[in-house]
Amino acid sequence: MKRVPETEQQPADRMLADVPLEEEVVLVRIDVAGEDVEPLLERGIVPGCRLCPVRHAPAGGPTVYRVDGGLVALRKETASCLCVRSSLEAAGVLDSN
Repeated sequence: MKRVPETEQQPADRMLADVPLEEEVVLVRIDVAGEDVEPLLERGIVPGCRLCPVRHAPAGGPTVYRVDGGLVALRKETASCLCVRSSLEAAGVLDSN
């Protein structure tokens, strides 16, 4: 998967691969290039969707994420290209500073 160059991140932004199990986040940005983004969009992984890691596969396999109610397995390489923010921060409940 080709990653696009870094853009300016907000202080509260982080990568989906770094989110602990059962923490709900909102997708802010997809940092992948060209044709690599299409399979994500087809799975419903679009900016603004809610994601929640629910379980890790053994031996470093993919992680299963709840995506707006459905389940999707993503490799760490892919999850490391998805910039997210806490769902509470995205809703304006928490201050990002």
